[in-house]
Amino acid sequence: MKILIISDIHSNIQALSAVRENEKGVDKVFCLGDLVNYGPNPKECIELVRSISDKIVRGNHDDAASGLRDDCCCPPEYAELAEPGKEYTRSVLSEEEKEFLRGLPLVEEIVLDGCKILLSHGSPRGNNCTFLPPDTPDKVMNRELKGVDADFVFIGHTHMPMQRKLGKTTIINPGSVGFPSGYSPKASYVIWEDGNVEFKKVDYDINETVKALKETRLRYDLIETISKKLRHGKF
Repeated sequence: MKILIISDIHSNIQALSAVRENEKGVDKVFCLGDLVNYGPNPKECIELVRSISDKIVRGNHDDAASGLRDDCCCPPEYAELAEPGKEYTRSVLSEEEKEFLRGLPLVEEIVLDGCKILLSHGSPRGNNCTFLPPDTPDKVMNRELKGVDADFVFIGHTHMPMQRKLGKTTIINPGSVGFPSGYSPKASYVIWEDGNVEFKKVDYDINETVKALKETRLRYDLIETISKKLRHGKF
């Protein structure tokens, strides 16, 4: 079985559409949350994710945009972008779309052909604010895995692709579709096929995303900052 794993779309419909176009032959799609904020097209991203995904978990920005929490639990350097983005997102989403985000689970557990898979945004234990970058010490990772019974754990949130194995559990972060990190502007995702993991990237039309940003009600300086991050792949 071939599964597309996506995360951190952040209202970037151009990036999400490019990934979908590049991976039409998959059997299932799992989304690890943060459908919205930062980017210009939250409604379109929610619509597309809903139409293609078999499983979706809730990210911290989904919480903030839907009103489940007041802020995105972001560090100060990101809050400057996230807060105006949250207000913009709230202003354009319908109540039904917000209710959809509020209703998403924090964790999904699936068994495929005897393989146990867990999906979460931040922590395997369901805290969607927990930050687990690739250099997280084993001690911390093992603490987060306590009580988790899974062969594969898929998490997002950091925007940093990662593959780690601790005991029987392989932890995968596909990186970010809409706001990739690692100095590559390409949309980042993972293909999981019968236990094999392939990290992939695809180009998309960043100019179209920037054009759409300029049509929002965000401040000019914020649009310039977001555009620069998109072009340089430096979230």
